[in-house]
Amino acid sequence: MTGTTFDPRRLAIAETLLKMERSLCLSTEVARLENPDIRAAFQSGLDWMERFVMKPHPHLGRKGAVCPFVHPAHEGKRLYFCAIDCREMCFELFLEVMMAVPALFGRIAEQLTTRRDLLSLCIFPINLPVANYYKFVDCAHSILKPIYMVAGLMIGEFHPLSTATGAHSEGIRPLRADVPFFAARSMAVHDKLFIDRASGSVGQRIHELECYLRWTRSSLSLEDIARCTARINELKHQLIGDEDHADAAV
Repeated sequence: MTGTTFDPRRLAIAETLLKMERSLCLSTEVARLENPDIRAAFQSGLDWMERFVMKPHPHLGRKGAVCPFVHPAHEGKRLYFCAIDCREMCFELFLEVMMAVPALFGRIAEQLTTRRDLLSLCIFPINLPVANYYKFVDCAHSILKPIYMVAGLMIGEFHPLSTATGAHSEGIRPLRADVPFFAARSMAVHDKLFIDRASGSVGQRIHELECYLRWTRSSLSLEDIARCTARINELKHQLIGDEDHADAAV
């Protein structure tokens, strides 16, 4: 006779995911939330989006809103918010919960009959101490991004202490939000701007380009597909060369 071993960690993850799903609401419905902590976090995030993200900026380096996705998603009722209470949560548990978000995103998308391309999901780690912003937001993003890209998603990280600069200009801090949160959405053609960056390892850049090509191929021109494929091959040859050089140095 065999029994089931009780795993408190798995139970904690399941309970956190359940609470997160129960907190799920549209950005247009934030004012109706009963929980004051969640409502305050969501409202602060939305206020920042309306004040900054949905508008042009003189230092952006291009025309249009800071993020062209947010306003259409908000107005089209495709911008969802949910919360994770991080008051006493360890980093490992937080990561496991965040790794389940692509599945939640997929379940929401399945319920939509139109404009799935506008779907965005913002995850707010409420009650997160300021001292943990770097670990729970910046470090977590570095770990989660490759996983989300496998699922065809891009994930952005935002918090009040962010030092990240814009893709077109160093005169703007586009990720410096009033409250910490993550934003996940389906990969788009223009996301080429956010991958294959010099700051990433060669292996990381290959992974990102392969995911990008897989999920956006149907929207790319033949020339863009050829350029992306050539870049992947170039990086793979570079990786092999780096490995050969390392072996020779041993």
